[in-house]
Amino acid sequence: MIQKSKELYTKHEQIVRYFIMAAIIVAIEYGSYLGMLKIGIEYLVAVPLSMAIGIGLNWYCSRIFVFKTRRHRPTKEFTLVLIASLIGAGLQTLITYLTVQGGGTPALGKLFAILVTFFWNYYVRKKYIF
Repeated sequence: MIQKSKELYTKHEQIVRYFIMAAIIVAIEYGSYLGMLKIGIEYLVAVPLSMAIGIGLNWYCSRIFVFKTRRHRPTKEFTLVLIASLIGAGLQTLITYLTVQGGGTPALGKLFAILVTFFWNYYVRKKYIF
């Protein structure tokens, strides 16, 4: 059982590391989002603001914890992460908006949006950036 777990981890180490990193960053991003809502910031403003926190943390942690190879110089790498993340921010804003318009809460919309953009971000980073 332990050997199979080690083999599974080794085979999928990168996405496991990305998931762990993302979980920590999501907690920080979501906490900042809820904090912004609590102090009265409109949810459609809080989505991209909280995501900006996540973008910086994601780029930095991806470089040191997840992706060991480099395709680009750090400045180009950050620019590509920023572009991918801005697309992700647009997706998050749209998904949160649609969830709220469909009768859900902003908090639920943000959680659903985070789930969708997790896969978007991993795919783009793995395929094109790192």
